[in-house]
Amino acid sequence: MTKARENSDYTGLAADIAAGDTAARAGRKNLIINGGFDVSQRGVYTSATSTVDGGYYLDRWAVVFNTISCTIQDMGGSVKALATSAATGSLRHRQKFEDMSYLSGKTVTISCQMKSNSANSRINLYADGWQSGTSVHTGGGNWESISLTIAIPVGVSSELSAHFGIDGVSSANVSVASGDYVEIKEVQLEVGSVATDFEHRSYGEELQLCKRYFNSESTH
Repeated sequence: MTKARENSDYTGLAADIAAGDTAARAGRKNLIINGGFDVSQRGVYTSATSTVDGGYYLDRWAVVFNTISCTIQDMGGSVKALATSAATGSLRHRQKFEDMSYLSGKTVTISCQMKSNSANSRINLYADGWQSGTSVHTGGGNWESISLTIAIPVGVSSELSAHFGIDGVSSANVSVASGDYVEIKEVQLEVGSVATDFEHRSYGEELQLCKRYFNSESTH
């Protein structure tokens, strides 16, 4: 697959990964990039925008869904996905992690603020397969703090990703109604068993972390 860089001064994938991963970890507890949804280099999505499954919109974030249609909307510091049809399926915000070896075998905590009208809104983790831990929103339509503490399996090699949305345990399909939505903000993944306060970074720092990634499904 042809890979188009967001960062035009790409000088070598291996060197860039090493430098970027060091920068993403040095002095920072949050391994999620753009967890405050400040950076959107691909466009302005302040109005509801129709999506494609697996498509990237705000930097580092894909929308993934099954058997339904949906829109995405930048709410200013949060992002909202809305189902526009009904079916048995799923609707999720997803971020993949590039450096799987760094997290191999570690206990991590994933946390966010989530708002939804679906009691099937949750955090799931994929690490070469769906992990059994999950954390669920009540579906009451208010912001709730939810978190998931889980041990990353040793030797993850194909994909490590965090998923936030209307989904079943281990990503089993669930009932999704037209008008169901999930909105998230202050997303964080940190090493350890406790969800701590969201780490705020400057826009300039977050932009630099976002710039180094491919604009490609295969590397996000």
